[in-house]
Amino acid sequence: MKINFFKGIIVMLLGLVLVQPMSNAAALTPDSSAPAEITVDVTSGQVIASKNDQERLPIASLSKLIVIYLVEQSIQSGKFTHESTMKVSSKVADFSQDLATANVELSEDKTYTVEQLETAALVASANGAAIALADKVCGSQEQYYQVANQLLTSWGIKNANIISASGLSENDMGSFQNQSLDGNLENKLSAREVAKISWHLVRDYPDIFKITSQTEVEFPKPDDSTQTLKNTNELLWSSKYKFEGLKTGTTADHSQNVVGYTTIDNRPVLTVVLNASEGQDFTETENMLDQIQKQTNLVKVTANQKMYVKNAKNKQSLVELKPQKDVVVFAKERRLATQQTFKVNSHADAPLNQNEWVATQRVLFKNKSLNDYLGAQPSLRYETVNAVKVANPLVLISRSVMTWIEKVF
Repeated sequence: MKINFFKGIIVMLLGLVLVQPMSNAAALTPDSSAPAEITVDVTSGQVIASKNDQERLPIASLSKLIVIYLVEQSIQSGKFTHESTMKVSSKVADFSQDLATANVELSEDKTYTVEQLETAALVASANGAAIALADKVCGSQEQYYQVANQLLTSWGIKNANIISASGLSENDMGSFQNQSLDGNLENKLSAREVAKISWHLVRDYPDIFKITSQTEVEFPKPDDSTQTLKNTNELLWSSKYKFEGLKTGTTADHSQNVVGYTTIDNRPVLTVVLNASEGQDFTETENMLDQIQKQTNLVKVTANQKMYVKNAKNKQSLVELKPQKDVVVFAKERRLATQQTFKVNSHADAPLNQNEWVATQRVLFKNKSLNDYLGAQPSLRYETVNAVKVANPLVLISRSVMTWIEKVF
């Protein structure tokens, strides 16, 4: 088998054929009372539904998802483990015991595992636990802000200006307040940006659901007794969509935020609702999913392609190709039109093995609303349907002569 690499475009003889609608779900603007919301296909990154997803709004305790990502990243790199023990500083302990701004008391005299503090931060939205974890990962709150902003910048979330690990506004930060900043300052991100943070978290560290799916957990109190922490995410037990998390948040003006993780037609999806009226964050999440179910289809993109291989034994030198894996999209239409440009990064000469990769096509739809992804556009990798043999020398000579005649005459 011989492969020659070159820059170019192979002319495709047959275009993409999109068939087999698979149930309900796809790109739309939901009718909602919430200021901003979005639903994303976790597998592909497709934005299925969105409303005002670019405006930055207060995200409150959704900020803790950034802390958790950095904790999991540190664990993955071997800096510590979920079972590693740690103590919190007296400053964090004192802060956690001020019930005006905290809800889970910590003690500087007790030892906690990293996982215990992660659980408190995710399940009960414990502000002290989030601050302690930020200290654990970065050494100080000030250093955490730098690291968090650098992480978001690496994901394309620029100028985020994260100023709180817990998500509290400056006025509520107590001894952690930066007196040089406006007291009303708080973390603000768009629904799309929150979705991107959540997307990275659940894709890179899916074991996080072992924590976020729990409706309640036991946590040690400073007096050595235990307390039951109830999950703040009511979607876990009240929704027909069987959520597994992810996080809630209440802003300084009592607006409600929630990030959810569930499935639609066996496709994992993330939902984000920002700044809903009190009690409406869960309702609007379900409302958005209901609209997706009713108004859209899950459509599988299949492709019938043929490629010209000049020395192939095949009739007219045409080699049949098939995608290694189908692309699935949420769309209102049941049949979709695509742009027909087929760019390749290699040209394969016979002989070729069966199921050998020979080309890649970026999938672009003529309906531009279907080209909205948190990450890269989906692509189809093509492989040969059958093994391809080399044509005999006489046939190759004949083809060369015919090509020369066509060029001359």
